[in-house]
Amino acid sequence: MKQTFFFLFLFLTSQLLTAQDTNISVISVEKSNIVYRGISNPIKIAVPGAKSYKATSSGKLTKKDSLGNYLLNVNGIQGRIVKINIEATLENDSIINEYKEFEVKEISTPRANILSSYYRGACEMTLSQLKELNLNIVIDNLAFTPDSTFFRIRSFEVYVKGKERIWINGSKMTEKAFESIKDIPVGTEVLVNIHQHTPYGYRLRPIPPLKIEIIEPENFNIPLPEVYTQYGSDIVYRGIENTLNIRVPEAKSFKVKGKGLKMLHDSTYVINVSKIKKDKIFLDFEIINKNDSVIRTQEVLYIKERDTRPKKITVNGKGCSDCILKMKLEELKDAIIDIRVDDAENTLAPQIVEQFEISLSENETLSINGNTISESAFELLSVLPEESVITIKASFYLTFSFSHDPTPLKVMITNE
Repeated sequence: MKQTFFFLFLFLTSQLLTAQDTNISVISVEKSNIVYRGISNPIKIAVPGAKSYKATSSGKLTKKDSLGNYLLNVNGIQGRIVKINIEATLENDSIINEYKEFEVKEISTPRANILSSYYRGACEMTLSQLKELNLNIVIDNLAFTPDSTFFRIRSFEVYVKGKERIWINGSKMTEKAFESIKDIPVGTEVLVNIHQHTPYGYRLRPIPPLKIEIIEPENFNIPLPEVYTQYGSDIVYRGIENTLNIRVPEAKSFKVKGKGLKMLHDSTYVINVSKIKKDKIFLDFEIINKNDSVIRTQEVLYIKERDTRPKKITVNGKGCSDCILKMKLEELKDAIIDIRVDDAENTLAPQIVEQFEISLSENETLSINGNTISESAFELLSVLPEESVITIKASFYLTFSFSHDPTPLKVMITNE
């Protein structure tokens, strides 16, 4: 008989493992060669190259459709092994018989699982979470994902001591059911009995009752302090009085202490860290929330040495200190504003300006976001008289080394 190769595919789930024995066929099985008592195991059989084939088993093998989908029920199998036998008729009318063995295992006891983003592993829930209770059935250590059509909850009972037992169809808590238990106190134990749907041919163990303890809701509205320095960061400098803005939103009141810290008015404070040798300082807060609870926490400020080198504002890299810079109007179009150290202009990278102001006169000031003279600002500059002097002031900039704003730059618009 001419040697012929054919394939037997038995699909149990989604991840493919391949094995080859001494037979002429290559057998591909998904995930494992395990079938379970208590359920109908989905099987898919295909024999490419065969005119026809017949599949039989020592278990109950039922054909579902013409695409090779079968269900294998091993409830009546006493041993640990079940076989699927294939009798295939090839194109040359020769017949080949092969079989595949599967290990028979007992299915685990189903358990109820809480479908909720609030569920933390332990059966503890607040009343608001109990109101949104949604259940499903889980079977641990199953080698494939069961069909949810069969593994579903038909109904469940909710029992609270001293109250009438509640029967709920489906898997979700209803408004009507929750109304009768919405006033139970913290610490109450709620017992949930689940009734599952068991289709014909399935033999599932009962689901153990689920116990839920009602707990206090977590307080996510804890007031937290906000501390901003005059530089918009958490950095303060030695050698100067640093201005701080301190607030605690949602707090009834608060106190704050720290070495060198003094309160001026409202939420404005100053701190002098010149005598502190470490590179950081902690502010200690005592906060009273709206429930009159006391909360103690700390905020850290990082201490840096003050950069005493003079800074200057530049326009397209041009600038001067304590003088008036002369520039043509055309040079100001789309000009870049930045900040440089006066004695190291060619070696130090410029600091990027995030916002700046241009004073056109005593009564007219433009505030510009970014570090570029905008088109609308340039149009206003274009109508100024010759030799008009404008003042550029850097309002916000990306830096961690400036303890003072740089001196505003005066620019005279000329035709020279």
